[in-house]
Amino acid sequence: MRHTTATRLSYPQPAGTALQRLAAHLTFSPCDHVPGTYDLVHHRRRDIPPKYGIAVRDVVRWRADDGSGAQLLTTHPPGLVVPSKEWWLPGHRPPELSFSRPFTHTDLLRAELGLTGTPPTNAREVLRHLRYLLSWHSPRRDARAATLTVLVSLDGLLYHPHVSDEAGRRRIGITTTGDKWRELLVLHPQTAEVLAYESAIRTRSGWQPQVYVLYLTHSHTSGRWWEPAHPPPPHPTTTRRLYPRPQQHQLPTSTPPCHTTT
Repeated sequence: MRHTTATRLSYPQPAGTALQRLAAHLTFSPCDHVPGTYDLVHHRRRDIPPKYGIAVRDVVRWRADDGSGAQLLTTHPPGLVVPSKEWWLPGHRPPELSFSRPFTHTDLLRAELGLTGTPPTNAREVLRHLRYLLSWHSPRRDARAATLTVLVSLDGLLYHPHVSDEAGRRRIGITTTGDKWRELLVLHPQTAEVLAYESAIRTRSGWQPQVYVLYLTHSHTSGRWWEPAHPPPPHPTTTRRLYPRPQQHQLPTSTPPCHTTT
C-alpha cells in the first residue's frame, strides 16, 4: 500500500450520465444475498499526518435497525490506544449513530446527506456524509441504485472511468474538486459498492491525501461475534451508554468478500 501519493485518476467526464447508466444496469454483489439483521462493516482509515499520533484505525462494526450493535477497534502504531471491544443493546447506540435507516428511502438518505436544508449541502460535504454512513451501513443493490440517483442531482461531480486506488485495484471514481482540495469515491464498476474514499489537498508537488478509507467488507450477519452473558441493566437516565471491554485483536490481512476476521 502506498502512503505518499494520491490516487491516480483518468481524464474526467461529467458524472450525471455515467451515474444514471450505472444505476440502470447495476448488478448484485455476492454479499447482497447474505441474510442477517446486522449490517457488517469493516473499514480501515489512514490519517496523513497521523491524528493524535494514530496513523491507522481498523474498525469492524455491527449495526441493527433496533439500535443494537458492536464494534472492534484496533489502532496503529500499537500501544497508543488499547484495542477495544464494545457492544450496545437496543436504544443504547453511540451518540453519533442515529436510529435513522437512510438506505431504506430516498428522502431519508437525502436528509442524512444534508440535501434537504436551505441551502442544501454542497457536493464535497455530501461525499463526506456518505463516507460516514458507509462506515455503519451495508446498503444492498436497490439502496446503492438509489444512492447513485441522489448523486446524479449534485452539481460539481466528475466521473473517472479508470481509477487506480492505493490497493492497486482498477475501478471507477467520482470526484468533486475545489481550488485546494479534492474528494474522491472509488466504486466497483458493476455493483457500485464504494471501495475507498480519499480526501486530498493540492500541494506544490501535486495532490496529497489527508484521509484515506478502505472499505474491506460490506455485508450482513444474523448476530454479533459475541454476546455478553450478563449485560448491565439500562441506566435510568441515559439511552446512549456504552459498555467497553478491552481485548487484544490483530489487524486482518485477508478475508473472504462477505466476512471479516481478526
